[in-house]
Amino acid sequence: MKADWVTKVADRVEASVRQRKGEDATIVCASGISPSGPIHLGNLREPMTVHLVAEELRGRGWKVDHIHSWDDYDRLRKVPAGTPADFAQYIGMPYADIPDPFGEYDSYATRYISDFAAGLDRLGVHPRFVRQSEAYRRGDYVEQIKQAIRQRFEIFDILAEYQNLEGQKESVEDRRAAYYPFKTYCENCHKDMTHLTSYRDEDASFTYVCDNCGHESGYSLNDKVDGKLAWKIDWPMRWSYEQVDFEPGGEDHSSPGSSYTVGQRIVQLYNWKAPQFIGYAFVGMGGRSKISSSAGTTATVTSALNIIEPAILRWLYARRANNQAFEIDYGQGLLRLYEEWDALVRQIAKGAANESNQRLFERATRTVSEEILYTHHPVPFPLLTSVIDVTQANEEQVLRIISQTLPEVADGQVVLREQLEPRFTCALNWVNNYLPDDERTQIGEHFNSEAFAQFVEMDQASIRMLAERLDTSWNLHDLTSLMYSIPKIVRGMDIDTPPNDELKQAQRSFFVALYTLICGKDTGPRIPTLLLSIGLERAKQLLTPSVDEANEKKDQEMTIQ
Repeated sequence: MKADWVTKVADRVEASVRQRKGEDATIVCASGISPSGPIHLGNLREPMTVHLVAEELRGRGWKVDHIHSWDDYDRLRKVPAGTPADFAQYIGMPYADIPDPFGEYDSYATRYISDFAAGLDRLGVHPRFVRQSEAYRRGDYVEQIKQAIRQRFEIFDILAEYQNLEGQKESVEDRRAAYYPFKTYCENCHKDMTHLTSYRDEDASFTYVCDNCGHESGYSLNDKVDGKLAWKIDWPMRWSYEQVDFEPGGEDHSSPGSSYTVGQRIVQLYNWKAPQFIGYAFVGMGGRSKISSSAGTTATVTSALNIIEPAILRWLYARRANNQAFEIDYGQGLLRLYEEWDALVRQIAKGAANESNQRLFERATRTVSEEILYTHHPVPFPLLTSVIDVTQANEEQVLRIISQTLPEVADGQVVLREQLEPRFTCALNWVNNYLPDDERTQIGEHFNSEAFAQFVEMDQASIRMLAERLDTSWNLHDLTSLMYSIPKIVRGMDIDTPPNDELKQAQRSFFVALYTLICGKDTGPRIPTLLLSIGLERAKQLLTPSVDEANEKKDQEMTIQ
């Protein structure tokens, strides 16, 4: 069987660890995110990539430590959308020291960390979190900072090999002499717009000038650490400190002159070797959708889990190779996603899934320590959303209609909402927050005789036949079969006649006619789903002329004769 990307990466990591640490070692896998604003689905790819590889290694019997760094000691670079404009005053300060824009958490960083961490928890991803603001201030890296400053010229030379010299006002020699890999936050304005002016190795003390407020001061690293190493030094320093064996990064981190390329050289100064690395591609939000003000406009993990079951979201990341970009569709594509998942679940239940899909299902639905949530009593998501839409989210009515579509539910028994979770809530959230107004279904009040009169004769005959046979076909499977067989029957064809261009055109014309009668436009939810959503009596009413209309038509025909 062809190995998937998770297996291939785990094989590489395992071979490297055996060689470097031995059989009884703990494999250290690392991920990290800067809480610069709402943490989106693209960011999720970092810890999810590590988690999936870590789980594969745990399944092989290895002890694995998944460390996730919150880079909350990074500076605020710009004010994200949705944040008050006056937060520009905090640009240059660490995220950990900036107040929460909405006054709910102890800091800006904690707001976005808390939301993302809650999403990870629902996905079964439980790394060991390290907040870098705490690690730096605690003095965890003080010796590594001292070493970087001692070897600042070697570090500068490595960096200079990959730098573009265009636009540089100072000579390489001048820049080298003034270079320090450590930047402190100003003790006066608390921003990182500083530069070191001297360093004394014997007591680890330095002086600095703040280019923002003009403050001049200094302190000893032996007393406190109120700053951090530049990113391209910080990353390899942590590989050494944590003895990292595997860490992925965005594809930009592995390009020539990027953080990983430079880090491979700098980490050697710390007597360590760069971890196994893979680049991962973009993950975005797709689909035409209305985003409500309450839901927000950012594709965060929380927003995704509001409409996608946790196991399905894991499945999306597991089934795509790390270098394959993809989008998570918040629009109509979400309905297709659920259908694909349900097809996989049916394959698994029948024992018909191939080894690759079996492995993907296992990665999606369980870890070595827990089961991941998904609906075990699935109702088709398109059906559920259509019924919620058409009934205007009347829960009692939705459950009654859904019960009629389930073959395993006895007559008169109503399926419980709890049996449909988390899918029921996902469908409800999607209809309320992501279904555009012009895609909502407005059901007609009565039979539209004027529209019916404009239909071709074959479509009129097809509509009459459908109305007559609704009573004996009132479930999803039979209605679907009926919908596709009627255009064949009214044309004298066998119901097993394979589709051809003429038949496809006839079926499309029939469907348009039905949409026109039911909801006044030529498209809508799948018609079997739509019919079940409005109920048998309403469906008959909209597809059958009234007695008066039928008699009037008969009188007109007699008059013509």
